Amino acid sequence: MLIYIAVIQKILYFGLVYPISRLPIFLIYRISDILFIILFYLVRYRRNTVDQNIKNSFPQYSVKACEKISLDFYRHFCDLVVESLKLFTLSEKSAQKRMVYKNIELIEQLSSKQKNITLMGGHYGNWELLAITINNALPYQCKAFYTPLRNLFWEDKMKQSRSRFGLQMVSIKKILSHTKEENNPLLCTIYGSDQWPRKPHKAYWTDFLNQDTGFQKGAEKFAKKNNEAVVFGKIKKIRRGYYETEFHLISEEPTLEKNDFIMESYKDMLEAQIREVPAYYLWSHKRWKHSRPNDLEL
Repeated sequence: MLIYIAVIQKILYFGLVYPISRLPIFLIYRISDILFIILFYLVRYRRNTVDQNIKNSFPQYSVKACEKISLDFYRHFCDLVVESLKLFTLSEKSAQKRMVYKNIELIEQLSSKQKNITLMGGHYGNWELLAITINNALPYQCKAFYTPLRNLFWEDKMKQSRSRFGLQMVSIKKILSHTKEENNPLLCTIYGSDQWPRKPHKAYWTDFLNQDTGFQKGAEKFAKKNNEAVVFGKIKKIRRGYYETEFHLISEEPTLEKNDFIMESYKDMLEAQIREVPAYYLWSHKRWKHSRPNDLEL
């Protein structure tokens, strides 16, 4: 059985994913247009989840306004899917043209002080494009932690895609050992801290988008432990296929900050980013499917 599964996976990758990735950009977006009709109108992929997440996050909005966000989200989501496929074969030069970095001066100032960086971001815009371009954009060796997939074949392909241009991919299961062994004096560690926390009892709970929300605390924990400057990466979608990331300082000396200052600052920045243009957040994720553990109730 395992042999058959492995064969089917390879057929899917080399017979579908890879050929699509080799298509010209304009054809890639035609596929996105078709995929949008299928997911939004026919399959209704996670429509209930998306609609409920948007409604709960913006209770002040009218039904029509929420429906507009939902529609725009699915258009962006389908673009994100095909753009992620394109990243398997996209050239480094083309990738760099499609992700521009702003306020690099902040990063250069920190590097001149030999400060390692904890870079916090969310599932907004195209974080996959950031992953493959950021290592060559900053005067740092960049690494990112990821949650291992159940399927080892697709996990390997995901790691290959994101690490094509130098980004180090590290399983979250190895976070402790990897941090202890890392001796690079100029290291930028990337955290997508808006993911559902694997251990809710150890999460940072706060009000986010009008909902009680748990955040992973690893970024603040290790930033303080290693005294790394904390920076927020704000992704903006300029137009179809083109993005920019602007860096904002949260704290240069995290050991001097009060507990949860970093997490609360990150939450505020991410929420402000989402409120500017809500459609580009990952609303299909079941972000609020669990509640705060009873023993942590306020």
